Amino acid sequence: MQHQVRILVIEDEQNIRENIQELLEAKGYVVRCAANGKQGVLEAIDFRPNLIVCDVMMPKMDGYKVLEYIRKTAIVQNTPFIFLTARVDKNDIRTGMDLGADDYLTKPFTYKELLRAIETRLKRQEKVIGEYAKVKHELDTTVFATYYHEFNTPLHGILGGMNLLLTARDSFSEKQVHELLASIYKSGLRLNHSLANLMLYEEIKRAEVYTELLSMFSTGVTKTNWTTKVSNELNTVAKEIYNRTADLQINLEPQEIRINQDYMQRMILEVVDNAIKFSKAGTPVMVNGHRQGEDYVIEVIDHGRGFEIKTLDAIAPFKQFNRKKFEQQGLGIGLYLVKRLVDFNNGDLKIVSLEDEGTTITISLPLAQELQFSDNGNFYQQA
Repeated sequence: MQHQVRILVIEDEQNIRENIQELLEAKGYVVRCAANGKQGVLEAIDFRPNLIVCDVMMPKMDGYKVLEYIRKTAIVQNTPFIFLTARVDKNDIRTGMDLGADDYLTKPFTYKELLRAIETRLKRQEKVIGEYAKVKHELDTTVFATYYHEFNTPLHGILGGMNLLLTARDSFSEKQVHELLASIYKSGLRLNHSLANLMLYEEIKRAEVYTELLSMFSTGVTKTNWTTKVSNELNTVAKEIYNRTADLQINLEPQEIRINQDYMQRMILEVVDNAIKFSKAGTPVMVNGHRQGEDYVIEVIDHGRGFEIKTLDAIAPFKQFNRKKFEQQGLGIGLYLVKRLVDFNNGDLKIVSLEDEGTTITISLPLAQELQFSDNGNFYQQA
């Protein structure tokens, strides 16, 4: 399969560049060359090589800068990278390694040394790709099973309930019909919640690749009337899905917050939904929001089962805490979505949770207007 391997050679000295190309093509590799660093970056993005061989000292853009661009460009950032250099200074080597270089070849080098370095890196990359494919398959299998369960269960409830109403309506009392409609509505709410979360997850993942889209998550202002709408949505969830309206205690101070109102509502809804889901009926779920300095602070407190979390890095998509101990509904992406939306809006997320005691989740977000000093020492408001 060696003929399918693509190698990009970035070298400003023409005779070296052509000799390397001739050697590698004789070995069956598909080779593309660039005469300087800028051209090399463009060729890498277009060619998407399996490996890059790059000179360090070049005009327009040196090899270190090329490597820096490569490691920041999603579609080629994991490509093995071999430096060619006439210098063997330890500091130079350390600079390259810190940027993510995989190997160094010192000029002059033999063809055998070059081929050995390339083959070694390709074999190592093949092993890494194999391990990644194995992990990805396991993850995809888990994710598919989660998707299927989370979408099929409420859909089955909707279809089953509608079928009963269509085929056996006369055999039900008005009370039973009402209960059946309520069950259908509950299933619809659950399905809508899962689909909305999945769509938001896909939007976030796309924006992480195409970074120019990130601004869509960090623009907009939540106006002071948002508290009424959020309270109504939370009460609907508590009543229609969990039958726990009496447990929900909402105290949200109206303030303008520097975040898109839809995302603000999604975050609160997600955290509160989890708090209700993972706590027992009859125990309070408190939702507090107030100004604190230049931030708006939201606290959601429950007295439920809690979960062990040592760092926010443990929050990952399709990961459900305590999954082995408890059967759970949901895709396992809600808390991850909250974390990413907080990050995108220069906020702060804190989680304090103790098993069998409860969880407190605190979200801090910048206010839309901040008090600042003017030249004469007085306060003024700046949007």
